[in-house]
Amino acid sequence: MGVAGFLGFMKGNVLTLTVCSILWRVSIDVIWPFLALYIMALGGEYETIGQVMAIGNLASLILYPLGGYIADHQGRIKIMAYMTFVYSFTFLIFVFTDSWVWVGVGMFAQSLITFYIPAMQALMADSLPAGSRGVGFAATMAIPSAFGIASPIIGGWLIDSLGIKPAVKGLYLLGFFVALLVATLRLRFLKETLQSHGGVKITVGSVPGLILKSYGDIVRMVREAPRRLVTLSLLIAGCTFVVSLVSPFWIIRAKETVGLSTADWGVILLVNGAINVLLSLPAGGYVDRHSKRLIAGVCLMLGAVPVYLFLFASSFWQVLLLGALMTLPNTFLNPSFQSMFADMVPREKRGRMIAALGGGGVWLMGGAWGTGVISMLSMTAGSLLSGYVYRLNSSLPWMILSASLVVLGVLFVTQIRESGRIED
Repeated sequence: MGVAGFLGFMKGNVLTLTVCSILWRVSIDVIWPFLALYIMALGGEYETIGQVMAIGNLASLILYPLGGYIADHQGRIKIMAYMTFVYSFTFLIFVFTDSWVWVGVGMFAQSLITFYIPAMQALMADSLPAGSRGVGFAATMAIPSAFGIASPIIGGWLIDSLGIKPAVKGLYLLGFFVALLVATLRLRFLKETLQSHGGVKITVGSVPGLILKSYGDIVRMVREAPRRLVTLSLLIAGCTFVVSLVSPFWIIRAKETVGLSTADWGVILLVNGAINVLLSLPAGGYVDRHSKRLIAGVCLMLGAVPVYLFLFASSFWQVLLLGALMTLPNTFLNPSFQSMFADMVPREKRGRMIAALGGGGVWLMGGAWGTGVISMLSMTAGSLLSGYVYRLNSSLPWMILSASLVVLGVLFVTQIRESGRIED
């Protein structure tokens, strides 16, 4: 199948969501790789970095079940658009602070508001053709990545040129305006995919009751979920835990031990992004044609090798090579995770199942993201422990990650059952 065939689904909701992702990638990706350095510049310690990341992850859990509940009972669009408008104003917290404590407050506020993510994930899964979700998810990650490919190197250059505080504050101000634009696009162009659903009347007074009801619904969804879906969720949660244990400290070790500059790190991320962009569509097509559990398991085991070798890197070129070697299997890994989850969950339960069990994804030389309570709890635990583990032994996080990837890879191959039936 040619590129035109791969991208035949790039219209309507998929196109709008992809354009919004492009806007995020060219703005937020300039900041995110350097957030740990910003926290330390504001007086934070190794432990502080992990605590701030954990605060953000923990805040996501508070309203997350409500997001999935609303997505399946009222629809996907309104919650996404309106909450994105609210989200935009949280960027101003980062602009006007000179304390890592307020960075934590900003992370908490942003994460609290992103309870619309189950709706967004459900909308994307609804809008992609059932038999082409591997290439669909790959394309919707690769295209924004192509536009944001230079973001890390731009961020590194700005930080080296202006200083980390002025550069990051200015970039967060840019993020405020980008978020307003994204919210407007979501409200204007996205179309509802859930045709039959019962309305949920939302008022200030009804929110506490809805939250309780949504948490009860989460428990019910977990009980009703097939065993293979629960197993998949737990294994992805294991991946997000061990990746979160290391993710804030890649750049810290690269600067403190290897001696790289912020701009050097930006170049490495640019190369990783370029590899991802070039391979994503072929990788997604491969995922659609072959066993997703085998692909995920083998890619995890392959990723363990360069992760471990990073401990012995002593130059820019060695880190660059290892980053490329991690990106190669990683490009196949995330479409496998997302496709397996979407294939196992029926449309009418997708929002709540995502909120409850959720999928997620990892970038081995980056970070993790979760789309359900289980994976987000694991991310919170990993982030919280990360600074303490790094302080104890600066090599230990990578040893744990490498060994865990091998074990998780074997478990994916042996414990996941794929069904011939794919949900719409």
